[in-house]
Amino acid sequence: MSSVLPSLYQLKKFLLWPRTVFMRWKYRDTKGPMRAMLELHYYRKPMIDWVGATVYNKHMLHEADIDENSVVVDVGAFTGSWAQHIVERYNPTIYAFEPNPRSFEQLQAKAAENPKLKPLPYGLGDADLKVEFTLKGLGSSMYEERADHADVPRTEVEIAAIDRVWRELELGQVDLFKVNIEGAEFPLFEKMIAADLLRSVNTYLIQFHEWHPGAYRKRRRIREALSRTHTCEWNYYFVWEKWVPKQPPA
Repeated sequence: MSSVLPSLYQLKKFLLWPRTVFMRWKYRDTKGPMRAMLELHYYRKPMIDWVGATVYNKHMLHEADIDENSVVVDVGAFTGSWAQHIVERYNPTIYAFEPNPRSFEQLQAKAAENPKLKPLPYGLGDADLKVEFTLKGLGSSMYEERADHADVPRTEVEIAAIDRVWRELELGQVDLFKVNIEGAEFPLFEKMIAADLLRSVNTYLIQFHEWHPGAYRKRRRIREALSRTHTCEWNYYFVWEKWVPKQPPA
């Protein structure tokens, strides 16, 4: 009878369980989405630091060197709140990708009043395929690891190969590329590396997901590839990080 060894992520969560219990008590008055986010990240220090940083500067995820002539790609647009804020702040053209049909309806509603917000009803990945997708609001994912219960509703969604989409939409040089796709960022970036697309983006906002199998190793390799053309401006480990173009030597 074979046994499955725990992943590094599972082992880390187990070892940190006493601290998680304490932090859960410490933040016991926290409610709603913030509480869910803290729970998801088992009250890790980078998550706590991120919360503090966004209290100090609520526009951490909205600051970029873009304007009305810029092109923005939002991978994992959800209901379009981030995209709408970027439109109101800078008025660029935004290609917003969201495969979850429930979220896409709200994204479409926001786009109806702004022709520069272009919603697309599929996700981006390393290949053209259809996958089962859990419907869990912000935690919706194409990966089983995120399903806490067997009865979580699912639907089939379309994923498009990023290199093909890049060509067909004639994206050229993208000014801002935001990614939050619940673990699917790893094959997406691996494909971008293989297709030499990393240099076709000026600024990245990336949320890597620690629970994904091989996440530590995969994130390290992606960051190594990014560091050849970009500099990490700030980094909250497995929460959010921002990469900007390297400056030429003086």
